[in-house]
Amino acid sequence: MRHRAGRNDPEPAGSQRMDLTATRFVKVLPADQLRDGDLLPVEIDGTPVVLVRHRGEFFATANNCTHQDFPLSEAGFDARDGVLVCAWHQACFDVRTGAAVLPPATEAVETFATRVDADGWVQIALSGSLAR
Repeated sequence: MRHRAGRNDPEPAGSQRMDLTATRFVKVLPADQLRDGDLLPVEIDGTPVVLVRHRGEFFATANNCTHQDFPLSEAGFDARDGVLVCAWHQACFDVRTGAAVLPPATEAVETFATRVDADGWVQIALSGSLAR
């Protein structure tokens, strides 16, 4: 199941920016709808992202293995080590940092900041050209 992110929220006044480019947070789903260890593929303004809940926290990465571009939403998730395991060639990526931790992938996957807003919705940050 692919989920399309809905409403957009501007960054709150007084918050720190990642860089000089615009950053915006996109509401994805209520936090209680994703259990620990679950993966959810979402598309945000045409960008494929995979959202993971791990030990009560939310992490978001690009939804493609950097080795052969296979969708990481079809990966396994090793909750013990906090890694996505690509279903195609078993490359592993740390969900917290995006780092490639097991070959054949050698390049990290892009990560996106996440937060849970006051209404309990998980939001994913887009910055730079993606924030427009």
